[in-house]
Amino acid sequence: MDNTQPILEIRDLITRFATRYGIVTAVDGVSLSLGKGECLGVVGESGSGKSVTFASVMGLIHQPGWIDGGSVKFSGRELVGLDRRAYRSLRGKDIAMTMQDALTALNPALTVGAQIMEVILAHGEDLPAGAKHSRGAAREQAIEIMRLVGIPSAETRLDEYPHQFSGGMRQRMMIAIALACRPKVLIADEPTTALDVTIQAQVLELIADIRGELGMSVVLITHDLGVVAEYCDRVAVMYAGQVVESGPTSEVIGNPSHPYTQGLLNSIPKLSHLDERICPIDGQVPELIDLPTGCRFQSRCTFADGDCDSAQSMRTKIAGHDVRCRLLDAEAPS
Repeated sequence: MDNTQPILEIRDLITRFATRYGIVTAVDGVSLSLGKGECLGVVGESGSGKSVTFASVMGLIHQPGWIDGGSVKFSGRELVGLDRRAYRSLRGKDIAMTMQDALTALNPALTVGAQIMEVILAHGEDLPAGAKHSRGAAREQAIEIMRLVGIPSAETRLDEYPHQFSGGMRQRMMIAIALACRPKVLIADEPTTALDVTIQAQVLELIADIRGELGMSVVLITHDLGVVAEYCDRVAVMYAGQVVESGPTSEVIGNPSHPYTQGLLNSIPKLSHLDERICPIDGQVPELIDLPTGCRFQSRCTFADGDCDSAQSMRTKIAGHDVRCRLLDAEAPS
């Protein structure tokens, strides 16, 4: 796979929010890239900045939030600074995003068919011949998309409302809306939240199958490194608004170098060692309004010492595998 020309490139992105307690920097100098046809996993605890990073990419940050620096390029086109009209022509057609909670993301007052057709009609001039000429043509395309994501009896279920679908089917509907215009990039934000294990697997397999069929690039935002290990080509681990480790999935998971990545992996039960005690990461993610100087993980890190008070930058372990930890200069933690 040739990823030398990223379809999506984020460089030094900074996103801030004004709160009653002061300015919060939710995304602090994040740099990521996504190759054509690639699946990138973005992992971290709640509050690490995963969703805000990609809401920034989608142009969904509005007052009291703003992008305060950095660059976001899609196919070489700079997105930071685009007006709302330009973003509306981009969202859904070229880049699409599925939200964490399908029930609240879907409009309860509209049928699922109307919500798919809305996207199709909004970008009708960019669709195959015939799709833009009538609502009937858009309806036929909506049925086709519902079939693509595995919704049974699509012709009749098109006229049902979100509450009439199960959790797994609502997630499929979110994916159907995102795929309505065959986007080049799909951002899936926690697509398996609140689903049982069997349905989680079905949704993830669906995304993988559609990625292969349409040649899409996918960003999979999750807290589950097990999911990343199975479905993603590369992974970026985020903590307190920063990327702390990134690289090929096999390398990052096989040879984790940041204590936070190691902690996430040690928190996963191992079927081969069921008698081993799970080792959770002690403490909590720091408040973004009151971040420590230097390494943001130091209050939870067993390797921390006085040298961790200085600012930490990303350092290269091997080609393509970068780590934000001073211990990389000496002996990697194990």
